[in-house]
Amino acid sequence: MASRGQSEVLTAVILVSTIMALAAVFLVISMRSFNSESSYYSITYVASFLTNVADDIDTYMMMPGTQLTYALPNTEYGVYNFVNTGDAHCTVNVTLGGQTIITEESGVLIYGVPPSYYSMPSGFMYVWRGSNATGFPTVNPRDLSTVVVPKSFAPTGTVVSLVQLGYGEINGLTYGSSLVMIPRVIAINGTGNHGVGYIYIPVFTELSTPSVGRGTLIVKVISVTSSSVNNPTGELKVVEKCSIGGYAIPQGRADNATVTGGTVYIVTIEIGFGLGGS
Repeated sequence: MASRGQSEVLTAVILVSTIMALAAVFLVISMRSFNSESSYYSITYVASFLTNVADDIDTYMMMPGTQLTYALPNTEYGVYNFVNTGDAHCTVNVTLGGQTIITEESGVLIYGVPPSYYSMPSGFMYVWRGSNATGFPTVNPRDLSTVVVPKSFAPTGTVVSLVQLGYGEINGLTYGSSLVMIPRVIAINGTGNHGVGYIYIPVFTELSTPSVGRGTLIVKVISVTSSSVNNPTGELKVVEKCSIGGYAIPQGRADNATVTGGTVYIVTIEIGFGLGGS
């Protein structure tokens, strides 16, 4: 009888231990699922926030001295960085008759989440904000253009795009997914060789650490400068290419334009980004 009682106790102990072990496994799985879903929603939340910031930049970009202050969404799952290095930057070249006359280097603003929380496949790309070569909105990365030449039927183009990338390393940090804010060139053709054309080049730079609290983003229109180029043969060409980690942007061919007009004004817009307390 004693042996039977001990056996029942042992069975009960094993059963309870098994249930506790299974409960622990399910808890770990549910926590991983919760973190993954929370990180996904943090991406969408920050994408909405950065879209609003980009809208403001489009609005105020021609007003030097304008400073915009934002409270960064506190998601607790990702980090913000401004990067301008060899593996995270954009380059704009303007050539006339095959000779380079202007080169501008620009950084990018990044929000990324670690792969332990949320991850998309390497090579994944989604356009949260952007337009194609003629200014129409697009979410297809192959339609995204870094040089926009608005037509009369699509007279607008945005100077800021927001793209989401998949797994990869950017500036020494590995992200499961990241949001990247990149500048884009707007080119407006003149009417023939005697008209006036325009090229607008936004350049993103880093502000020195602003004296504001942590969790604050400062965006400042530092300067707007203009120069003119005689373009009698219509051979003025502008090209912008971005390299973000292992990604080349754009993925299609919409990275250049030939600008017409006997005189072309080239407007460079320096926009500074500062992360408070960084």
